[in-house]
Amino acid sequence: MERLEPSFPTLQSCADEPIHIPGSIQPHGLLLALREGRIAAWSDNVPALLGFQPALGLPWQELALPGTVHSELTLLADEAALTPGMPAFCEVELGGRPHDAVVHVHDHHTLIEIEPRTQPLAPLSSQARVYDRVRRAGSMEAVLQVAVDAIRAWTGFDRVMAYRFRHDDSGEVEAEAKSDALSSYRGLRYPASDIPAQARRLYLLNTLRLIPHVSYRAVALVGHPDAPPLDLTHSVLRSVSPIHVEYLHNMGVGASMSVSIVVNDKLWGLIACHHMSSLQVPYPVRSDCDVLANILSSAIATIEAREFARRQADTASLIGELAGDLSIADDAITALLGQSPRLREVLRADTLVLAQQSKVVSDGDLPQELAVAIATVPWTGDMPALRSCSDDWPQELRPLLGQWVGAMCIPFDASNGGRLIALRKEQRETVRWAGQPDKVVARGPNGPRLTPRGSFTEWREQVKDCAEPWTETDVRFGKQLMLELQRTAAARHAEVEQARRNLLAMLGHDLRDPLQAIQMVAGVLKREPDPAQTGRLGARLDASSGRMHRLITQVLDFSRAEVGMQLHTELRSLDLEALLLDLVEEVRMGHPGFEIVARTAGPAMVNGDSVRLAQAMSNLIANARNYGAPGRPVAVSLEPTGDGGQRFSVANEADEIPAVVATELFEPFKRGLERGAPNRSGLGLGLYITRRIVEEHGGTLGYRYEAPNVVFEFTVAG
Repeated sequence: MERLEPSFPTLQSCADEPIHIPGSIQPHGLLLALREGRIAAWSDNVPALLGFQPALGLPWQELALPGTVHSELTLLADEAALTPGMPAFCEVELGGRPHDAVVHVHDHHTLIEIEPRTQPLAPLSSQARVYDRVRRAGSMEAVLQVAVDAIRAWTGFDRVMAYRFRHDDSGEVEAEAKSDALSSYRGLRYPASDIPAQARRLYLLNTLRLIPHVSYRAVALVGHPDAPPLDLTHSVLRSVSPIHVEYLHNMGVGASMSVSIVVNDKLWGLIACHHMSSLQVPYPVRSDCDVLANILSSAIATIEAREFARRQADTASLIGELAGDLSIADDAITALLGQSPRLREVLRADTLVLAQQSKVVSDGDLPQELAVAIATVPWTGDMPALRSCSDDWPQELRPLLGQWVGAMCIPFDASNGGRLIALRKEQRETVRWAGQPDKVVARGPNGPRLTPRGSFTEWREQVKDCAEPWTETDVRFGKQLMLELQRTAAARHAEVEQARRNLLAMLGHDLRDPLQAIQMVAGVLKREPDPAQTGRLGARLDASSGRMHRLITQVLDFSRAEVGMQLHTELRSLDLEALLLDLVEEVRMGHPGFEIVARTAGPAMVNGDSVRLAQAMSNLIANARNYGAPGRPVAVSLEPTGDGGQRFSVANEADEIPAVVATELFEPFKRGLERGAPNRSGLGLGLYITRRIVEEHGGTLGYRYEAPNVVFEFTVAG
């Protein structure tokens, strides 16, 4: 036989302390362990409490227990065997006094624990009323307060707290019942290190634990020296970690009890009970507290499920409306902006950034520079992608973030770079810790070890640079939105692709033959001897055929650009000034009464394609004519850039283009723009193709507003 004395955990072993096999129990009771019906181990105090010395291997039937205790415990053991790990309880009489007997079966052992009842068992007449109040409580705060009030009334503890775990495994006191002599712990936070991982596992498996005398002297277990340590996971008398005992001493606590709050098989929180002196609570009362905790867990699950169902319904409704909006909107961003308040509510976001192609907008007071930077930052990993603190962002972006440190990126249109980014503000808060949240390394007889905090005076810490973290529920609803938006985007792309194919087929096949016929007729009519009869009709036919030719050319250019092909360009040295002046003269002849003013600085030699550059300049002049103020001149200019290149600009009087519209000026098929009467038949491809032409010449196309003029300009390398 061997007595196993627990060793004090060192700095290296603290995190892995095997607290479920401590080799000892608390002294307010005794323990007998049976294996296959024979004595396998016992606590060292059994002889003193029962009056006989157990022997290893002794059959249970031969154990000398007084009166009817043996038969009562046998029946209890049979009951416990039906539900391994779950304790069975009965009252037995030993030495003329009532005792609480608790039996459970675990790890091939039957553990019998007996503790004397130190006080009469008073009836808890309020149980049914308390259970009903817990079920009816409509809020988390109310349900927790009902529970702590009841447990304090039933047990007599000086302080009873409802302690809820947070996302980082720290915990916060959310409800409290206490004696008037004690200061309040409500609202204080305790670090995750106060309850290490192995303790959490035990709280989940064994939901109730009592330490009636914090200054107890552990009673060693006696067993075969070669047998593995006895697993006390479900024991009610299990000895606790020396660090936890020291922790309670530092708090001035004389007795402690904890009851686990388990919601959906996860440790949600604890009911923590403290007494300033020793306090032994009878097992039936503790069991009632455990039942209350189970009812409390169900109530919490109901409250959370109700909130989840509300958010789920809001999300489903929003998805349904978005599907309809996206089917008729000019673009996804327009539809999403229309639903931005509900999107923020579903995602619990403070603002949104929406990006698609080159368009970036936000629905709040976010600076445009920051919105663009956030939209273009790389997002990798699982989607939706998450960021919660400033350290999660690229180093170069952090100075720009300000308070916007939390983000959830929901990609909805990969082909066009479509992203919905929900942002959360920095959550500046003052955390009220119960003492400075650090354990101290001290040197003892066994080397360095961790000691718990020695002071629980409130210690405040300013927390910044982090937003409220995204929960599993937030991500779940974000993913639902993402999948629906991606499905809608795919359907829309399919529709657009089909429409584009139909358009190309029509323009490429149905219009070519009529176009040739129109051009032939126009040529014949213009050669007739009586121009008075045929000239007007011929000019009309010529203009119509020219418009049709331009449409076909634009669509074909667009198709080449969309599939990544270069436009047909033949680069050679040319005088851009001569090309511009020739183009201006052509415009004046074709549009009598339209005033166009040209300003140049002399010959402007560049390396380019004369046809494509003429097309680019003509597109910009046509836009200025169509959208400028009626009767007002259009000014074109050509000037050196200083690096050997040339800058061409077109200015016309007009109102400033709205910022939302300006972001998509150079995108194709701009259906959302109001078109002037001269351009109702346009396809919205002119600026898009112009940009491609300029880019293939190594230049850039841009827009700016110089009141009262709208100015478009591009550069061409020399």
